[in-house]
Amino acid sequence: MLTYSAARAAPAQSWLICLDLQRDYVIPGRPRYSAANTEVAATCARVLDLARNEGWRVVHSQLRTEAVTPWRHELFGAPIEGLRPLISEPVYFRSGLSAFTNSGFAAELRFARGADVFLVGFSLVDTCLATVLAGVDEGLSLTLVEDAIGASEELAATDVARAILTPFVQFASSRRLMARRLEVIH
Repeated sequence: MLTYSAARAAPAQSWLICLDLQRDYVIPGRPRYSAANTEVAATCARVLDLARNEGWRVVHSQLRTEAVTPWRHELFGAPIEGLRPLISEPVYFRSGLSAFTNSGFAAELRFARGADVFLVGFSLVDTCLATVLAGVDEGLSLTLVEDAIGASEELAATDVARAILTPFVQFASSRRLMARRLEVIH
């Protein structure tokens, strides 16, 4: 029988990092809201469903907006409906920009070296950028799911990501991931 630590030591087929899948990005009137984020959240849900069905290792990183109170006690910091972490999916709260500022997250992702690591979520111009660059420094092979990345600003998130991150990471659309799944099945 595999224990939890033994299961973690075995390389996963693929990994999914879910950044800031929190309500603050999809509730009109909130500071991080953008109208485009509703579609981004729907795409994140499709990718998350794919990852879960395929048995990927899924890890969540969320901004702790209040130093002592986790999201379950804060309305807008709570996960977006349909994107809530499963009991088997760790959630790492951070106070800094990069998810790697949480030592537990950094330790967890060391097991992802050599595996495909996909990233979805919000906060493109700060959290996603900082996390991706820290991940590259950690030796990870990262792929941003470009239509599953949102920004709180009214800008083309994908254009910003490509302009800044092209030298460091790969890009794929959710459609490409779905097609990849179909290729594996057939």
